[in-house]
Amino acid sequence: MNETELVEAFKTQMRTDPDVASAVAAIRVLLEFLKRDKGETIQGLRANLKNAIETLSGVDSSVAVSSGGELFLRFISLTSLEHPDYSKCKAIMIERGELFLRRISLSRSKIAQLCRTFIKDGGRILTHAYSKVVLKVLEDAAEAKKRFSVYITESQPDQAGQV
Repeated sequence: MNETELVEAFKTQMRTDPDVASAVAAIRVLLEFLKRDKGETIQGLRANLKNAIETLSGVDSSVAVSSGGELFLRFISLTSLEHPDYSKCKAIMIERGELFLRRISLSRSKIAQLCRTFIKDGGRILTHAYSKVVLKVLEDAAEAKKRFSVYITESQPDQAGQV
């Protein structure tokens, strides 16, 4: 998977599912990259993944893509020292990558469930810019019939949070 294919796959993920977090989309692409990589050593594979993360970070400058990519790399790399056989190691890395993707895909809903108790009836909430996670927390609280006011600050230069 070359840089152009990598970027196009990421953009397609974001277009196909506009509700998906950019980090989740990036990890989906990185997992596909991992499956297609033709490297012959663990170090080569890690270097290729680092380059892919850097490329994706250039497309979406949010911290979520770079930090999500780094966490993905760390999570799957724990295997590299456990198995001397490259093909077996790569298969385990793919398996761990799929596990990581399943876990983070559920994180927004899990966070919303856990945070619901922090929103008190009649409360006032101050949040900065726009966050799909915060929005999910607020929607869950509203569905639980809690009444609250939300104040949103606007960030610059992207004006995230502007209503």
